[in-house]
Amino acid sequence: MKPILFAAALTLVPAAALAQDPHAGHSDHAAHAQAEVSAEETMLRTTIAALQAGTPNYDDMVSELSDAVRAGEASIIPMIQAFGAIQTLDHQGEVQGAQHFRVAFENAETDWFIALGDDGKIAGLVFRPAG
Repeated sequence: MKPILFAAALTLVPAAALAQDPHAGHSDHAAHAQAEVSAEETMLRTTIAALQAGTPNYDDMVSELSDAVRAGEASIIPMIQAFGAIQTLDHQGEVQGAQHFRVAFENAETDWFIALGDDGKIAGLVFRPAG
């Protein structure tokens, strides 16, 4: 999987690109898809918490992504800290192989896209203002 570089406040995926799962309703596939979403939701919560604490979880990222986060952390960390506590985190679907989550914080509403590689590491991470 080619990594999606870490970005902030950048619209990378048009709303029309949101894809529905063609296998929805098939119980075996649905169970597998739910497990995948749960893993990505857990990793997203962990990553947001680490960023807000000022200690990004680099070991959970592929090298290209950890390099991108390191390069932008001076501006990214204060921005995410200013969002405040997470109020809600809702799965919105899959977009280009990444899971899309709407995350409402105390002071901001954002869209996050996260993709895990076969090794369980974050291969792609993007966030932007909700919309």
